[in-house]
Amino acid sequence: MNNKLIIAVLSLAVAISSCTAPRYLPKSDEIDINQYGSYINIKRTAGTNIKGELIAVDVQNIFVLTKIDHIRQTVIIPVREIKRFELRYAKPKHYGWTIPVYTLTTIGHSYGMLLTAPINLIVTISVAASGATAFKYSDKEMTYEKLKMFARYPQGIPSSIEISIIK
Repeated sequence: MNNKLIIAVLSLAVAISSCTAPRYLPKSDEIDINQYGSYINIKRTAGTNIKGELIAVDVQNIFVLTKIDHIRQTVIIPVREIKRFELRYAKPKHYGWTIPVYTLTTIGHSYGMLLTAPINLIVTISVAASGATAFKYSDKEMTYEKLKMFARYPQGIPSSIEISIIK
């Protein structure tokens, strides 16, 4: 009877501890320390898609630093030509290695492995999937007004800076 109680308490402790955020995730105050704009991938209604650094956003246009024929240049895309966009403001976390590692750690649980292995699989797969899609927004989740905050120049390109010299 004591063994069953100990197993139940340990199982509950494992389940509760697996719901906390990993210690190696970056703190929120470290994400916004960046002198460059976020990466944006713009799907246009016509013409080629544009991807690169988000420089600025105004009421009618989005300015993106991209490579065209191996030359970095800022292109101006009218908002009316944008079908959708996807923004990434930090590098994604890759937790795929945790799936086999944490599942294999349940070998030491003996018959308890029948319970803990599926729990570890569910948790590690969900963490790995959410880590790969973290730090990302799309046009479905964000307006153009909020998109400004992820640009190199969130208040617009200063009048003292030529668009052609932005690198």
